[in-house]
Amino acid sequence: MRLQPMIQGFNLTISRLADMQTLCAYETVALGYSKFCDLFTEEEWEGYEYYVDLSFWYGHGPGNPTAAAQGLGYVQELVSRLTHTPINVWNSSTNSTLDSSNITFPLNQPIYVDATRDTVISNIVTALNFTSLAATGPLPTDHIPPHRSYIASQIAPFASQLVAQVLSCPASEEPTHIRFLLNDGVVPLTGIRGCTDDWNGLCALPSFISGMHERIGQIDYAHDCFAKYTMPKPDNIIDGRYPR
Repeated sequence: MRLQPMIQGFNLTISRLADMQTLCAYETVALGYSKFCDLFTEEEWEGYEYYVDLSFWYGHGPGNPTAAAQGLGYVQELVSRLTHTPINVWNSSTNSTLDSSNITFPLNQPIYVDATRDTVISNIVTALNFTSLAATGPLPTDHIPPHRSYIASQIAPFASQLVAQVLSCPASEEPTHIRFLLNDGVVPLTGIRGCTDDWNGLCALPSFISGMHERIGQIDYAHDCFAKYTMPKPDNIIDGRYPR
């Protein structure tokens, strides 16, 4: 191990080295710099990046059979807001007390803001069926593919943002289209039934809502989160749901 001869009395395990690389990011955000960053080579940083990719893919993303279920509640709340229709089915992680109140869950606002953490954003984009993020398939564990569609640092970096923009044109008083920006990048919605390939990432709002109703119907929260099942080997899951 390259760094071990430089340190006496402390065993540099693989997990401790990964923790040191993690500290580089956290200290840089908190303090503006970190001396841990300069300890590692570019190749080692590429390895760390892929280590995080694997953690997200199989732990919180398309390769985990509970990922879509864990993001289901957000999708249900999104559809409720888009249609101005209260949620009346409680089969996910939604809070029936909060979401039944027009005080804590209003449906008449021009802007809605939700706050969460990085792993939950990974669950949400999986539940939304953003298939472009999983286009290159399951991540291998024995090598780093040079070209892959799923990179965790592009999906859920520090201060990650997922913005749904509901758009209308001057000729229409009602919203007509929707698109999503993930960290300022337009996300293709081609994985959603009824949404076609569009350079601007636009999907007709009725088509998107219909596609989300279909997606909600596909996700079985109780089964995927609580049933006793055996993980398939190899794990070729790419949509965050246990294969049926």
